[in-house]
Order: sequence, then structure tokens, then C-alpha cells
Amino acid sequence: MSSSKIGLAMGGAVAAGALVFGGAALANAATGTPSVGGYSASGYFGDGRGASADTPVTGSEAAKVTAAVKAKDSSVTVTSVRKDPDGSYDVLGTKAGANVMLDVSADLATITQNSKS
Repeated sequence: MSSSKIGLAMGGAVAAGALVFGGAALANAATGTPSVGGYSASGYFGDGRGASADTPVTGSEAAKVTAAVKAKDSSVTVTSVRKDPDGSYDVLGTKAGANVMLDVSADLATITQNSKS
């Protein structure tokens, strides 16, 4: 086989690989978690990094977490509470018009604000 044919074959293989991987990336983007203000509904940044197996929290459990957050900082408006597999919570909300994400320990005693990276 001549070197030009080998080059064409290799170029075709590279192009086919790019199509496969590009298509997979588009498919993942199409099924990704919607984000609000840079944070995804899973409680992490909307770019897909750091995906978590957290679950939505509602009812009295959400009320307890919200009360703990409000006791720490009354200016936070809680919009979503999610529970991580380790029992801790991710709280999404707003403060002074800006989106905030808070980590709350399982015992509700430690509350820290995350910043976007």
C-alpha cells in the first residue's frame, strides 16, 4: 500500500473516531442535568464534573435543614435541598440576589458556603 493511501486511511480513522466521541459528548450534553445559575440540580456545577448520587429532600427533613441554614444566615433563601450518600446535605439558594451553595453536615451542626470555581 502506498504512503498516500495509508495516510488517507489513517485520516479517515481519526475522523471517524472524532465523530463517535463528538456524538457521545453531544448525547451526554442533551441528557445532562439542567443548571440554574451555574449550579446543576444535583448540587454541583453545571458542567457535569463532580456528579453525585444525591437525592431530593422534601417535607419535614427539608424544613429542618432549611431552619438550620436560616439560623446560621437569615439572608439565605433556600431553593433546593439534596441529601448526599454520606447523610450530609447540599443546599442551593440565593443571598443578596446571587446563587449560593451550602454544605450542611448530617447532624445540621456545620454549615459552610461553597464558592464557584
